[in-house]
Amino acid sequence: MSLVGEGRKSASTASAPLPSTEEEPAVEWRSLGSNQKGILVAVNYENITNLPDSQLEFLMQLLKACQLSLNDVALINMNNYPGVAHTSVLNHFNAKVVLLFGITVQEWGFPFQTPPYQVQSFSGYTITHAPALHDLQNDKPAKGLLWAALKIYLVYDPHFCDK
Repeated sequence: MSLVGEGRKSASTASAPLPSTEEEPAVEWRSLGSNQKGILVAVNYENITNLPDSQLEFLMQLLKACQLSLNDVALINMNNYPGVAHTSVLNHFNAKVVLLFGITVQEWGFPFQTPPYQVQSFSGYTITHAPALHDLQNDKPAKGLLWAALKIYLVYDPHFCDK
């Protein structure tokens, strides 16, 4: 396990896909975004394909503040994929950056714990988790912590968050 700034592969070095430890049935992936920058945004909302409109609008504001758009990310609602290993998701979306909202890194499947908003490098991925978008939306201190975490991504990709 490495801390921010340690052992990070350069953007030009492709990380090897993680091996899946169990056989899974074929998955019909449903996501929003074009994933042009290999940024996976994972949420967990029941009874909806992606996100409620209010949370989608909030996410788009976050992305815009980082000079990103839905074209740069893949947004996936993990509630639609019970039992699908995180390795399958990472491999399918060819993710380099993983932003988890309402899902901790351990719930996601990584073999470690981190506090919310901590940016962590692991096995060629850069990961952070935060409360669910509906919890962040009206919580100014929490949004400040999330913004500080997003700015740390500048260390890894100067185009991630240009503001």
